[in-house]
Order: sequence, then C-alpha cells, then structure tokens
Amino acid sequence: AVVSTQSTGNVKLFIEMAHRFANSRSAQLLTTSRQWVLVDATGQDLEGMTRTVCKLLEGRHKPIYSKTMDLGDNLVVINTRKMVIPEKKVYWWYSGYASGHRHVYAKDFHLFRPTECLRLQVEFKLDKLFPQYVKDRMSRLYLYPDEDYPYAANISKVIEGPNNVYRSLADYTENDIANFVEAPDSRLREPQPLYEWDDLD
Repeated sequence: AVVSTQSTGNVKLFIEMAHRFANSRSAQLLTTSRQWVLVDATGQDLEGMTRTVCKLLEGRHKPIYSKTMDLGDNLVVINTRKMVIPEKKVYWWYSGYASGHRHVYAKDFHLFRPTECLRLQVEFKLDKLFPQYVKDRMSRLYLYPDEDYPYAANISKVIEGPNNVYRSLADYTENDIANFVEAPDSRLREPQPLYEWDDLD
C-alpha cells in the first residue's frame, strides 16, 4: 500500500501533539493532586519550621494557589523532638476562675509533648480567611517525635528544612576541636592614659 507524505506528516503531528498533551497532563496532575511530603525537623527553628509547614499545607508553593481553594499537600514531619525551641517562649491559658491563670515555658512543654509546640504554632499561623479550611489542613499534618512513621510508601517528595543544621559540640572529635580556628582575643585590656597628667584612679 502506498502511504502519501501528507498522511505521514499528519501522523507525526498527531504523535507530537499526543506527547505534548501527555506531558502537560502529567504536569497538571502533579500540580493539582495532593502530594505526600516528608520534612525532617532535626535542628530546625520553631518559627522557620512553622512557616514552611503552613506554606505546604496552604498550597502557596503551587502556581495555581488561591485563597479560596484548599490546594495543600499531605505533610509528614519527623524528629520534632530534636527541634530548637526558644527559651523565653511561653504558653499560657486561663480557666475562667479566680487565680486561674496558668503558664508553661515552651522548652519545658516540649520535653513531655514533643509534637504539640509545632502543632499549636501551625494552627495559630494558618490563614483564617476560611475557618473550615483550618481543620482540613490540620488533618493533613502528621507529626512524629522520632524517625518512625507509617506513611513511607506514600511519600513522593522529601524536602529539607528552612534552616542550616549545624553540628553540636558532641559531634566534633577531639582532633576537630584541637584544630578549630580560635577567635581573636577581644577582652578589655587595662586602660592606658591619653596624657601624662591623666589620673586613671
């Protein structure tokens, strides 16, 4: 059978359009569908981690973001026990009765509830324009104090925290400590008189 060049060109054009549609369609699915994102909170600051979590839950990292739509991803945060908590941050509440004021420092609260500090901070920082979205977004947040989590098969993306993680002093060897660059001595020295008749006493 004789195939004309025109029909061959039409077939090539159809195949090219099919590939282009498939690529755009897969990109659309990746953009609109809810991904499962894993974040390691080891050494991360509470405030910086809160901003990152809120951004992913609200979908502000997507090009189709809109305040009127809930486009966020499912987020799994591990190692919340190893987060950096500010010393002066205080959580307080009031029971409604006389002398019912209670407060607890965040660093102490974090010791016996290692996931609650981040959960409370995220719930406070989420956009309240549509209150019904807050509950839905919080239901997609999974916090775990250690490295064990049950959603390993669902994870499609792993991202790093917002802050650089520095090694603690216990992670350095004796050789590293001995070869560490010393800072210049900036301590105050004995005052020197400007003139001979100046009395420093």
